Amino acid sequence: MSKSLQDADREAQKLVSNWTTGAALTGWIPGSAFFLTAADTAMIHQVAGAYGVNAFDMDHLLSIVSGAVGSAIAGGVIAEVVGIIPLVGWAVKSAAMAAKAKVIGDAVIKYFRERSDYPDTKLIIDVQSDEESAGEEA
Repeated sequence: MSKSLQDADREAQKLVSNWTTGAALTGWIPGSAFFLTAADTAMIHQVAGAYGVNAFDMDHLLSIVSGAVGSAIAGGVIAEVVGIIPLVGWAVKSAAMAAKAKVIGDAVIKYFRERSDYPDTKLIIDVQSDEESAGEEA
């Protein structure tokens, strides 16, 4: 059985959920913005893989680089602004880092889904009324 677009969707959503949870659990750690930027880059690469997008495609490479840069900027701002406040700031920083990972993840899911060659297996059933069916037979 070959992979479908819906299979890729499920796999990508699980990947983003796992990376988001990781960011939420580790975002409070001092210096976490640096390793979470690398984590966002890994998430982008894994989502691309879930959709079967070639890792050496120039568009793919640009999306990874832009995602990493966006992650670094957002992570740095979050870390600098709220990370200096003990306890409450750390909780806010963790939540913000998780939200950042989720936003990036959702964006790359959309991006790579549109570029995937996997078939869409949603069933489309053309239901005709009895009158239309009878009219065609006559």
